[in-house]
Amino acid sequence: MVRTTEEPQPWAAPTASASLGGGPARACRVWRESDGTLRLNLTGFAMIGVDVALLWTQNGTGFSIVGTVVPPPDGGMPGVYMRVDQTVGAVDRRRSRRVSVQVPVVLILPSGQMFPGLAIDLSLGGARVIVDLDVDDLGEEAILDLVDGLAPGQSVTLEVALPDGPADFDCHVRGSDEPGDVRLLFVDMEAGVRDRLAAFERSQ
Repeated sequence: MVRTTEEPQPWAAPTASASLGGGPARACRVWRESDGTLRLNLTGFAMIGVDVALLWTQNGTGFSIVGTVVPPPDGGMPGVYMRVDQTVGAVDRRRSRRVSVQVPVVLILPSGQMFPGLAIDLSLGGARVIVDLDVDDLGEEAILDLVDGLAPGQSVTLEVALPDGPADFDCHVRGSDEPGDVRLLFVDMEAGVRDRLAAFERSQ
């Protein structure tokens, strides 16, 4: 993996993607407050203490951080306020870069249908996957199910063939540029799986 000294700055990105409590990813703008917390221009109720996963692109590189919803300050602007979790992915200390790879994966829809493909970039926050639509027995009905199952906000499972064995990731669909080309956000990742993925990233 190519290292970077670039400072992650989600507040400088035109838009970011935020998932609260493992829920669907939502587009938002980010501002950095004077106390170091981040303000997201999300509407609606957000429970204090809920986990937040934030992803954005900066100068062509994908970054992600995680944190916790905190109470808004007195007199603060409307929005959801997020404290960056220093132990997992701090803005000032740790960053998650997407790695360009070609790793075999299996995309599993809630219906149980499985579609082989390749992860062409991968990070602790998510992945971009190209589904193999040239499989001989992949009929029109299966393709329609795939399109429906990869609508933004849908939940899917991604099985990734890491060098030390397969690993399953619970995901939310962030978007799909065209059938079979999908961007995924990892949610509720187990610590052991995170460590294995981080070790794989370091080896690239």
